Amino acid sequence: MRLLMSLSAVAVLSAVALSSCVTSKVAEADQTIQQKLAQLCPKLDATHDAFTIATVFFHVPANVIDAEKTAHAGVQAFCTDPSTVTIENAPQKVQDAIDAINKAREKSGQ
Repeated sequence: MRLLMSLSAVAVLSAVALSSCVTSKVAEADQTIQQKLAQLCPKLDATHDAFTIATVFFHVPANVIDAEKTAHAGVQAFCTDPSTVTIENAPQKVQDAIDAINKAREKSGQ
């Protein structure tokens, strides 16, 4: 009986230790994702701004302008607040952005 209780205690402690390691790695991954997005998103915004300015000086078809706006709106799903993006929800947010970009490309005929 004592052996069984000891083994149970070891199993519980091992599970707790393992979960804290996994939690630590997940937190590290979340932090890395959020830091990279904090670096990337301003560049995406700058690119959008540059495109918008270019449309003033060059003839850009309306469907291309609309497509770029749609694509830019798609990436805002994770750029609005990068601190909310985690390893758990990042794949879906990225897929949503890719879907928005693909729809924009289809709409523009590109």
